[in-house]
Amino acid sequence: MELITSITRYLSIVAILIRIVQSLPYLPEEADWNLNQNQTATHPLDYSGQWDDHIYNPSPENWRFPFYTIFLDRFVNGDPSNDNANGTQWEHILTSNEFRNGGDVLGLIDTFDYIQGMGIKGIYLAGTPYINFPWAADGYSPLDLTLLDHHFGTIEDWRTMISEAHRRGLYVLLDNTFATMGDLIGFQGFLNKSAPINPNEYDYVWKYERRYWDFQPGNEVESECPWEHPRFWDDNGSGLTTTTLGSSCRNSEFDQYGEVAAFGNYTEWEGQISKFAFVQDRLRGWRPDVLAKIKHFSCLTITMLDIDGYRVDKALQVTLDYLGEWSEHMRYCAKQVGKDNFYIPGEIVGGNSFGSLYIGRGHQTNQTISNMTEAFMMTNKTHKSDEDLFLRPAERAALDGAAFHYTLYRGLSRFLGLDGIYTAEGDPPVNFVETWNGLVETNDMVNTNTGKFDPRHLFGVTNQDVFRWPGIKNGTQKQNLGLYIASLLMPGIPIVSWGEEQDF
Repeated sequence: MELITSITRYLSIVAILIRIVQSLPYLPEEADWNLNQNQTATHPLDYSGQWDDHIYNPSPENWRFPFYTIFLDRFVNGDPSNDNANGTQWEHILTSNEFRNGGDVLGLIDTFDYIQGMGIKGIYLAGTPYINFPWAADGYSPLDLTLLDHHFGTIEDWRTMISEAHRRGLYVLLDNTFATMGDLIGFQGFLNKSAPINPNEYDYVWKYERRYWDFQPGNEVESECPWEHPRFWDDNGSGLTTTTLGSSCRNSEFDQYGEVAAFGNYTEWEGQISKFAFVQDRLRGWRPDVLAKIKHFSCLTITMLDIDGYRVDKALQVTLDYLGEWSEHMRYCAKQVGKDNFYIPGEIVGGNSFGSLYIGRGHQTNQTISNMTEAFMMTNKTHKSDEDLFLRPAERAALDGAAFHYTLYRGLSRFLGLDGIYTAEGDPPVNFVETWNGLVETNDMVNTNTGKFDPRHLFGVTNQDVFRWPGIKNGTQKQNLGLYIASLLMPGIPIVSWGEEQDF
């Protein structure tokens, strides 16, 4: 009986996956959700789309205003007709935290009065807008990078929401997972157990009937890898490190080196080439033709939806040089539609030493600036005398800031009395004046668009990945004190997570 039940469950899952619409370059029935409007496209780089007869919203000159984090599915349901968009029993269950609740972009519009009433000007929508599994409400495991998730709304719905946001003076920041996708690929011999890092890579197998349309894995071994391996830095952010990777690789658009947990005992470079948390396939973003498609698809979202910025998810798991190249292209793409100060913060969970590599032009631990006045007077013109202070030129600035600053969060957790280890490599002291001074010395805070010193870290006390302060004794008071420090003491951008203002 147990075997029959297992087989039945498996066949049900396969049936669900078969029913998910394939993300083909162009299908008339998917036109309302497909960002690619080129009906004759034969290659992903042929995909194109523009918001016709539309005046794009310019970037703000100054991003230092309050942001509000929203998980779209968990917010307001404005269109119940899309709650079960895939027509399965695995989608919309309002009483469950494992399935979808029904929030969408039309529901978000209904809350703009409320959001503006709090003084919010920036809306960060956590999770990507792209198609996921029917039950995957968070949006962090996209199955395609040009097809919108039906549950959140059509292209027209998104445009209606973003137009109304812009009319009110609000700005919209979307999540971008860069190279991590859904969970369609497994490794031969390791479908029911984790695959440790293998420098020679594994043979892949498809887990389900579903396939990626624009990216393909491969098992053919290239004795000499046709693509140069990326540069990797040591975990301390002090310089380049050596790896166990050999000269060979698989002819694949995915990294097939194994899997790592979300948190665990592995090096930063291993996290950058492996399947994340055992459930997110990793594109080979350091392969030029793969990076070209990632850049192209990200630009397509800008031109089709008129968004104002990207938050890079798991930014430290993106190889550094290629993130800089992607960010350069995003700024170029945005400028083509009049956005001269496109905002690109990223998730930096690790310590300040490694995170500093990613901020702006990047500092290693031996490239800090001890003269505060000199740091404040820096511009985006890297003079010959300053070349040794940075890892890359200004146009390749990787991140504009940390999206929810974990170094400050760790300091706040200690300051507010939590027990445990709340420090990471290179984190400055908890004294908040010294915290700020330490960040100025180690983070390149010059805005590559304007050439001015422009601190744009997002500082907060709660986000979608950490606990809610009101759940502990005196938690609301601790949260408010932390928010005071994050908002009024630290120069940068305050960010709150939905529900904080209502004591939950």
